[in-house]
Amino acid sequence: MKSYITKPERYYCQKCGKELEKNNRPCLNCGCTNVFIKKSLEGELTFKGFRKIRKKLESFKKFAIEIITGWRPSRDKKKFPEGVKIDRIIDRKNLKKEDSYQEKIIDVKTGKICRDVKEPLSQHRHKQV
Repeated sequence: MKSYITKPERYYCQKCGKELEKNNRPCLNCGCTNVFIKKSLEGELTFKGFRKIRKKLESFKKFAIEIITGWRPSRDKKKFPEGVKIDRIIDRKNLKKEDSYQEKIIDVKTGKICRDVKEPLSQHRHKQV
């Protein structure tokens, strides 16, 4: 989780926009009593998540195409403490001829490719990272 620093609140007149002291009402410039407050954060935020898309056809019991992409926690916390980015495409659409399994796993911390597989789905054996 990334850290961030909060900056002090700043107070402004809602009518003329002049910066005010914390409890200074009404505004000395225009007399307005409405105040808006600005609060800022400084730092870096990281959003983690993934998407799974599946398409099913009438003639298939399982999904014909499945696409998974995004960040996932790793099963090996010592090796990949910040998780991995995964891009996986499983295509059963042409099961008799050209079924395919494609997967690329990247270490989030280093950006190094940990696994890159392109093979027929019928020959694929799942390996966990």
